[in-house]
Amino acid sequence: MTLHRPTQAELDRMSHAEKDALIMTLFDGFGDLQRRVEELEGQRKKTSRNSSKPPSSDGLKKGPAQPRKRGEKPNGGQPGHQGQTRRMAEQANTVVDLKPHGHCACGQALADLPGTLKERRQQWDIPPPQILITEYRQHQVECPCGQVHCGEFPAGITPNVSFGPRIKAYAVGLIDGHFVGLQRTAEILQDQYGVCPSEGSLQRWIAQASERLMEAYTAAGNSIQAAEVGHFDESGMRVAGKLRWLHVAASETAVHYSTHEKRGQEAMEAAGILPNFKGCAVHDHWKPYLAYEGVSHALCNAHHLRELRYFEERTGHWWPIALRRLLVEGKEAVAAAQAEGRDAVDPTQVETLLKRYDEHLAWGLAAFPVVPPDPHDKRRRKQHPATNLLVRLRDFKTEVWRFLTDWQVPFDNNAAERLVRPVKVKLKVSGGLRAVGGAEAFCVLRSVWETSKLKGQNPFEVLRQALTA
Repeated sequence: MTLHRPTQAELDRMSHAEKDALIMTLFDGFGDLQRRVEELEGQRKKTSRNSSKPPSSDGLKKGPAQPRKRGEKPNGGQPGHQGQTRRMAEQANTVVDLKPHGHCACGQALADLPGTLKERRQQWDIPPPQILITEYRQHQVECPCGQVHCGEFPAGITPNVSFGPRIKAYAVGLIDGHFVGLQRTAEILQDQYGVCPSEGSLQRWIAQASERLMEAYTAAGNSIQAAEVGHFDESGMRVAGKLRWLHVAASETAVHYSTHEKRGQEAMEAAGILPNFKGCAVHDHWKPYLAYEGVSHALCNAHHLRELRYFEERTGHWWPIALRRLLVEGKEAVAAAQAEGRDAVDPTQVETLLKRYDEHLAWGLAAFPVVPPDPHDKRRRKQHPATNLLVRLRDFKTEVWRFLTDWQVPFDNNAAERLVRPVKVKLKVSGGLRAVGGAEAFCVLRSVWETSKLKGQNPFEVLRQALTA
């Protein structure tokens, strides 16, 4: 609404009461504009370091995710890191003996002298790409009784020329395991092996693999249902030109992706894991997760650290700094107790941490108090974003600090959030998925791919076995 600007003559004709009303109207409008500007400035200053925005939204302003402090981590392998040093193989495919040639200064022929092995070196390489063509020839015989008998082709050997399970698994793994586009996958097969399957053939292989891995996909979901700790997250994805939602559930040994047109509880019910889950669910503060009362909950503290950093930058107050440091202190207390071989953090230390936590929350709520409800208006009063965060940290204190007393529960929900990131790469490469059926097949294949890696299995080999008729 555009406010009418009165002329000087109109102002002269106004009474004092009318001028007072105009001044109050202007102040109210100015207050609304000021709040709106602050809100927009706050949105502009949100990054992946102080909010839940993805790193890709930072643009050219993106800096290192976690700036390293001087002396915090020296160069090279860190304590506890499992090395990847190459060890020489016991048996080599090819052995090349390097013996001296020519003559010694004394005239002796070096090739005639007996030698001993001085040093071994190995070079690892891959064989040249080569397509293996197996021709099946069906023969028939005629029995003296007059009956004719024919040899049987193995399952999957269709008339004329067909592709085998190994090249199918390689193509499906490139597409849904490493997010190579359909056209580029066909080009890779053409460049390496001299065969170029059509995009339609590649899509049929994807559908075939997902259909045959459905049992393994269901088993992964059942495994998560029975786990003591499960991680849950969701993110948007583009399917058939529309927004759908990707839901991920994970445990230490299994991963389950699903897609649905809704983001909330309806999608969680369709996935079928949370309705039957009885362990501890780790997630962000998305309210549909909290609707499952038979589940214990733990909130992701990585989200809390980012939100507290945002209010530290926006307000300059001490309470977000203190709360951030306190959560990290609790995480370090758990790590120290585990390193010392203890089975719990000292109860006195736990009590002190939680007491300080309550004090810092009280300081924050004193600066950003809850706006009381209006007795004449039943609508919910809008609160400051800092107030909303503080109230959440206060009301869900047990869920925030569960990691401190239950060491099966991690500090954050990175196990699920890391599983969302590769899917974002897939969407960046392809721009989206063409059909709902393709999205569902992708969820099946991606679930089995990630689960097989957690179990120490080669995902390409899992695909090959599934595609072997």
